[in-house]
Amino acid sequence: MSKKILTYGLLLLVGLILGAGGYSLFQSGNSSSENGESSSEQTASGKESSKRKVLYWRAPMNPKEIYNHPGKSNMGMDLVPVYADASGESGTVSIDPVMQQDMNVKIALIKEGQLNPEIFTNGILQPDEQKEYIATTKVAGWIDKLYINYTGKKVRKGEKLVKIYSPELVAAQEEYLTALAYDRAVNNSENNSTLINNAIRKLELLDVTKDEIKRLHDTQEVTKYITLYSPISGTVIYKGIEEGAKINRGTPLLKIADLSNLWILADIYEYEASKVKLGLTGKVTFDYLPGKSYTGKISFIYPTLDTKTRTLKVRFDLPNRNGELKPGMFANVDIKTESDGTFPLVPEQAVLRSGKQNTVIIALGEGRFKPAQIELGEYANGFYQVLGGISANTKIVTSAQFLIDSESNLRASVEMFNGADDSSETSETDMSNMDMSKDETTDNSQMDMSKDETDHSKMDMSKKDESEVIRKGVIDVESIDKNKDGILYQDIMDWNVISDKEGECPLCGMQFRKMTIEQVKKNLKEHGFEYK
Repeated sequence: MSKKILTYGLLLLVGLILGAGGYSLFQSGNSSSENGESSSEQTASGKESSKRKVLYWRAPMNPKEIYNHPGKSNMGMDLVPVYADASGESGTVSIDPVMQQDMNVKIALIKEGQLNPEIFTNGILQPDEQKEYIATTKVAGWIDKLYINYTGKKVRKGEKLVKIYSPELVAAQEEYLTALAYDRAVNNSENNSTLINNAIRKLELLDVTKDEIKRLHDTQEVTKYITLYSPISGTVIYKGIEEGAKINRGTPLLKIADLSNLWILADIYEYEASKVKLGLTGKVTFDYLPGKSYTGKISFIYPTLDTKTRTLKVRFDLPNRNGELKPGMFANVDIKTESDGTFPLVPEQAVLRSGKQNTVIIALGEGRFKPAQIELGEYANGFYQVLGGISANTKIVTSAQFLIDSESNLRASVEMFNGADDSSETSETDMSNMDMSKDETTDNSQMDMSKDETDHSKMDMSKKDESEVIRKGVIDVESIDKNKDGILYQDIMDWNVISDKEGECPLCGMQFRKMTIEQVKKNLKEHGFEYK
């Protein structure tokens, strides 16, 4: 019995061993099969990746920093491969959605609208020339009494101004009295009537009033004096005589002006002259009345241009009923012009300005972008008119576009370079296997296509830039305008960086913004800079 039990035990042990071995072999086979399939997939994937041609490797945050091999950028970030098939046409860039988010790419739709550009200028308050009067005399004599004895005095219409002694006036009165006496003596003859009328006419030409002539007729008494009266109500703005002074015919004695309405003569630069029209209103402010503004209307545009300042004079009518405005005051004028029509409008921040070229980045969709040259018109309130190069309802990039533009330019340059290589025997060589870092004379391990052939690394250009465009202290804005056209170029990040030529800021690299002299002054004032 014990022998039989032992036999069964051995058979059971052998069965367990065989079962465990079979299961192990089965699992091993499955694992090998799976690994084989995975290896096959990886091999296929690797072959597929190896078929894509790498143009170059670039830094994620600096498209101008490119290499011919993978590695780390100067900021310690992994380099990103740029493939030849990443875009369908030259200059087009494809950007991964994650990369777009990292670059803070923002997209906006171009819409049509109207612009009403504003003109900022200055002017001087002046009396209304149509409401001025100069008191003078038509007889020679002496000032006997000066009723208005200081400048600035207010007078009413009909008020006495000055009393004049004139021998010429005495002779004219005596001539009139003689004609009257002769008329009585000859019993009112027709010839004597003519003499009387001639004598009266002579007195009137000497500014003797009808009341004075009647008094002379009634009293038969000659007066030695003539009194001048004010024909208008106003303020004496000029006094050119003193009591006792001898005067000649036509001598200006006093100048009186009605100051209830004033003129502002404002200067408009030549390039802005086409925008001003009769009837346009302007917001007028004065430094001595902060927080208070007035509204004036353009009543006249002068027909000639100042050849020295290249400016055109325009005249505003400004009511001054309470007399708080004084002639000679300096006025700030903001003119809102009328729109020339409806145009596509592009945000200011979306435009890349470089010399005479203006570029925007078009969003083609599916992560693809392409730069486009556009023609700009007027600017107002953060928008430019688009005159050509792009139409309304086009999507454009409004943020990080300079990175995309740099990437596009680099891609086009590399594609041109590779295009030349493709015509040679080396065109089939994979770029990843080319060792471009070893040359007999030059180390090209890091290709920076933004640099020209000359090494400027040891040249200190900052001193020249600082002395020419970085303004310090009290900024003399007028002296910067060398060609006297009223146009300057200012950096909108560093407001004290001002030039009279187009260019870019040496501090931040941004393109200068075209400004008028008055706009530059306004920007300096708003940002705390002193100027004159």
